[in-house]
Amino acid sequence: VYLVKIDGDSMQGAGIFAGDLAVVDRAIEPTHNHIIVALLNNEPLCKRLVIRNKFLILKSENPKYPDRHIMEGDEFSVWGVITYTIRSHL
Repeated sequence: VYLVKIDGDSMQGAGIFAGDLAVVDRAIEPTHNHIIVALLNNEPLCKRLVIRNKFLILKSENPKYPDRHIMEGDEFSVWGVITYTIRSHL
């Protein structure tokens, strides 16, 4: 288990905001609808994992951002599943 600071606004619809600390559990097997921290083509990101007909899709929870489909040839690894977030109110 580790903490990661969230950057960006792509997960606001899930209640995850820039500056939040996310508790990431590497022991949880990521499944459909989990919010994950991952690396896609050397870009770290936080997205909702959608599994549709054996295809992996990384979904933002902000309509400003399109879904990202994992394609053949992409370098993709999951770093863990977000279980909690912590927000500073200062």
